[in-house]
Amino acid sequence: MRPALAVAAALLAVSLPSAQTPASSRDLVGTWTLVGMQRAGTGPEPATIPNPRGMLAFDRSGHAIEIATTSRRTPNAGSQMSPAEAQTAFANYGGFWGGYRADETQRKITYRPEGAVNPNLMGKELSRTYEMSGDRLTVAALPDAAGVEKGMRWTWERVPTLQNLSAADRQVVGFWQHQVERRVNANTGAVISETRRAPSVIVYTTSGFVGVHFPPLNRKPFAGDSPTDEEARAAIAGYVGYYGVYLMYPGTVYHHQLANLGGPTTSFKRFFEITGSEVNLNFPPAMNQGQMVRTVVTLKRLSGYEDMK
Repeated sequence: MRPALAVAAALLAVSLPSAQTPASSRDLVGTWTLVGMQRAGTGPEPATIPNPRGMLAFDRSGHAIEIATTSRRTPNAGSQMSPAEAQTAFANYGGFWGGYRADETQRKITYRPEGAVNPNLMGKELSRTYEMSGDRLTVAALPDAAGVEKGMRWTWERVPTLQNLSAADRQVVGFWQHQVERRVNANTGAVISETRRAPSVIVYTTSGFVGVHFPPLNRKPFAGDSPTDEEARAAIAGYVGYYGVYLMYPGTVYHHQLANLGGPTTSFKRFFEITGSEVNLNFPPAMNQGQMVRTVVTLKRLSGYEDMK
């Protein structure tokens, strides 16, 4: 196992055109992990949110992904989230992916989320201030932020690039946008069904991390800045979101989750085939209604290895 992944495993035991991303954003490019979260309140000092977890990644082509959560979430009482459980999950797990630009003079990052846990953010601009000091990046919501953003400050720490990245690693590193999910007969290849999603992405970084935002289609925005219990449950239903570390083998990638939106973390493998600018991630087949069925997720490359380092 690679050294950086061994450390991570131990912790377990819109796209904007590149021309719009100014040179000042180059220092942001790479992978960052969440080491602190605070929320300003009525007192003189902001409240520290315990057990922060998350990843943030920027590429040189103007793409970003963010996942921020805590480890204080409790298991659901039943097989599905109740509205109150969904509200708790929504309050403790957030993030998005999309385009970004950085203004070094104003020390401001402006995101344009394409896919987000909060449907109210999708397709809109989201601005935050930022400060960099060595390997630390501090990002803060603007004073007029509303909802779960209000009063928030995140502290991120840069993760170095893995040494001796293999050719297979370099092949998959980058932002990959979801195109279609197909359920096919594993024996005949016949397509049984297809699923489309709202703008969705898988990101593999040069530091050995993987991030996923897969929101479903046609989610309704919240009526207010914060969701009701039912609105939170509707926003989360069908959303696949997590971050973790990945391991590459010939034709196979393993995802080891560190945190996810839907419940307990897990590990799984996917077979992959890259053809030109597309990749097919093939799930292991399983018996369903008398036939062996395989899910195939097709994604299109938005950026690659050279954009991520």
